Amino acid sequence: MSCQAVIRDGNNDLLTEQAAGMRISILQGAADGTAVYTETHTPVISASGVVAVGIGTGVTTEDFSSIDWSDVP
Repeated sequence: MSCQAVIRDGNNDLLTEQAAGMRISILQGAADGTAVYTETHTPVISASGVVAVGIGTGVTTEDFSSIDWSDVP
């Protein structure tokens, strides 16, 4: 799964050309549900403030293929 995001700081200013730490979680049952999978990424933000990551390709000790997709909104 591909994901893109625009990265901004606390003042809503774009961050550019630096590494960003990201944690992505798949939650079960609801938007505030239990995390059934979590991974981290450290992509470099582009000059336009965009990062792109592949969900399922980050650093984790969990098994992406074991997610029960029938109960993930």
